[in-house]
Amino acid sequence: MAEMTLQPAAPARDARVTVLASGLATTALALIGVYLLATNTEDFNVMGWYANYVLPIGALLVGLVASSGYGIASWLTGQKITRSLLVTVLVLQLAAYFAGQYIEFHSHDYRFEDGRPVDFITYFDFAARSFAWQQKDGSADQPLGVWGYLFKLLEIVGFCAGSVVAPLALRAVPYCESCQIYMKTRQAGLLPASAPARRVKKSDAEGQARYAMEQEEAANRGSTLLTTLGQRAAAGDVDGYRNLLAEHATQSKEIEKLPTRIAVSVVRCPRCSAGHLLAKVRTGHGKQQTEKPIARYELTPTFVRVVSG
Repeated sequence: MAEMTLQPAAPARDARVTVLASGLATTALALIGVYLLATNTEDFNVMGWYANYVLPIGALLVGLVASSGYGIASWLTGQKITRSLLVTVLVLQLAAYFAGQYIEFHSHDYRFEDGRPVDFITYFDFAARSFAWQQKDGSADQPLGVWGYLFKLLEIVGFCAGSVVAPLALRAVPYCESCQIYMKTRQAGLLPASAPARRVKKSDAEGQARYAMEQEEAANRGSTLLTTLGQRAAAGDVDGYRNLLAEHATQSKEIEKLPTRIAVSVVRCPRCSAGHLLAKVRTGHGKQQTEKPIARYELTPTFVRVVSG
């Protein structure tokens, strides 16, 4: 009897179409919302919101809402955000921006004084040159003229940049190539990787040296713990893996307060249970907290199913 082997599933062509169609749908809804707000309220132009006069925060927000369809459809269908798909999204969003501008232009019957209809290029040029900041009393400042093109460009860049936030975020999510599905990540535990922080006077050279030694020893112990945990996990030693994590589970709150700790997570495919153990060194707290991957250990599907059950 011939041995059966599993081959990676061919990517579904319909999934790519679904992702693009969903993204275009939410883009259309977002631009329609912007248009309705601008026409039914007084001076409420979301795309014209700027922070510190240079950051097109409004365009970024609209682009972010517009791109939600790409991200949601990609997650639900399992269509991976490849580089080519990301470029396609960017091109479509750029086209959508100008399509929205054209629809807004077409919804008005703009004409010159002699009755001739205004073309789109002339309309866009006038809109760019008429760009003016709104003063605190609600009145408009002087038009910026040719400099208005700079802010139109910022608006376009902001919209397109916001439009790729969701797809770019998904590119960072682990992906199972065999099953064509995004993997799930669950934190398994924390390991200490430093001594508790304490103040030492700069003038206390001996104290500074002793504190540095404590931190170095604690970091070495943390590295050893991680190596032991990873080896047990890779070898399929479920009991040894769980026991090591259990030894520190009761101290998780204290460990989280340390200057440096190691966060260990199990990354798994919910369909085939392929996965790996991912370790990240975590430093700082609150807004200053950062994480950096430092180790990865491949796991067997059987081990993943047991520890994730």
